[in-house]
Amino acid sequence: MMTDPTARCSEWLIGPMMARGGVISFYEFMDLALNDPDNGFYSTGRLKIGKDGDFCTSPSLSNDFAYLLAIQVAEWFLDLEKAGSACELFSLVEIGPGEGSLARDLIDAIYEIEPALISKIELILVEKNIGMRKRQENVVNNFKGVNCRWTDLDELMLKPVTGVVIANEVLDAFPVERLVFRDEKVFRQGVSLKKRNDEHFLELVDLKPTSAIKQFIKDSMSILNIEFPPKDIGNGWVTEWHCDVPTWFSKLSKVLINGSLLLVDYALESKRYYNSMRKDGTVIAYSNQEANANILKDAGFCDLTAHLCIESTINYAQTNGWKFMGETRQGQALLALGLSKFIYSLQNTTSEDLSAALNRRESLLRLVDPMGLGEFRWLAFQRDNRNNLNLRNRFLEEPIS
Repeated sequence: MMTDPTARCSEWLIGPMMARGGVISFYEFMDLALNDPDNGFYSTGRLKIGKDGDFCTSPSLSNDFAYLLAIQVAEWFLDLEKAGSACELFSLVEIGPGEGSLARDLIDAIYEIEPALISKIELILVEKNIGMRKRQENVVNNFKGVNCRWTDLDELMLKPVTGVVIANEVLDAFPVERLVFRDEKVFRQGVSLKKRNDEHFLELVDLKPTSAIKQFIKDSMSILNIEFPPKDIGNGWVTEWHCDVPTWFSKLSKVLINGSLLLVDYALESKRYYNSMRKDGTVIAYSNQEANANILKDAGFCDLTAHLCIESTINYAQTNGWKFMGETRQGQALLALGLSKFIYSLQNTTSEDLSAALNRRESLLRLVDPMGLGEFRWLAFQRDNRNNLNLRNRFLEEPIS
């Protein structure tokens, strides 16, 4: 990924940059660009998800994704019920609910798959950005008797729940520290405000590494069992550290008493993530269905994401009391849950329904496309405070033909 070292600074960002001395870490820049209360891409609700939005997610293509996922979610609820979990209601918690369509479609699908569960479930949406929450409120309504409420992790920690937690494309949007290796030294990547001909520009700069960054490098070599940084990297090799993920797992461990956590996200094995050929890291900007390598451009008006490292993520979870149940690619997970049956059923389509059937087939294939959404990783974890929980993981089984 080639990054233009200069980009015009968004007008709203000039003030915050100047207030911070004109130089901030990339972590701070990404956090401002996405989460600034008045101008962030997420907090303002500028983000649009779907075929006509900034990017597509699996739930935005059709409700088939939610139906297949609901097969697994319902099975986890039944396993919790079988284990005799003591709670008035099981909780279905979605973190970062986007447009709210996944939550709505999951409840609809569970009602169809296991209707007796509906009276035993509450829906909890964890959303910190007011702009997105308002959009979700318009989607998540009239839920067949299911109570729905919004909260945050800090509030949930005060009254933990039993159930299933879903985080679909959440952690990739956490602000990251970017590390630059130059002349056999590590630097913390920063963003500097420059003024030229009465215009303000942003420029990537090298900053002194924090003690936390140095510790991350030291820990990574032992945790990931790889040489870090890898051999033969070029001067200026860049990578990322998801520094907020350990704290997230720690908080979440205090939220869930018993149950499961499913992460669905961009993720790579450590040997692919921290590879000498991946010289510019994984951060990318998205807007209007297009990816842009100039990650400093249009701050607050585009999405910024960074892939997860699978081994690091698993380690952070286990360190905070989570049991790792397994991981696989989305394409394999959905096939294990019966996606091929959906595709096969379209063969019986009448000529009058042909257009709708073709659109549905295209959406189903996009969900498993190894060059796209099918490459997402599903990582499952569980919390078990009584050591008697046996959760079935159908999505890890062999595909259903």
